[in-house]
Amino acid sequence: MDYQILLGLLLLVGLAYYFRQAFASQKNRTRIVDLLVVGIILFMSPKIHVFTEPDPLTIAGLFVFAYAWGILIVEKFWEGYKNN
Repeated sequence: MDYQILLGLLLLVGLAYYFRQAFASQKNRTRIVDLLVVGIILFMSPKIHVFTEPDPLTIAGLFVFAYAWGILIVEKFWEGYKNN
């Protein structure tokens, strides 16, 4: 078995564990999940840079902005849904 595959599987299992623990948290659950997502984005942006032209920091900034925009859209949707 290739060690990169094994390492990738271990990374995915570890991330799943951290997200499970974050969702089980009673305090600051959303903040912990947001920081985990931003950390993953920053970790993965240099690896994505291999396939694209822009700078890794630009890619990371775009993904963080898109993530925040998505959160805002979902929150506003549920806010409007509950008011009607």
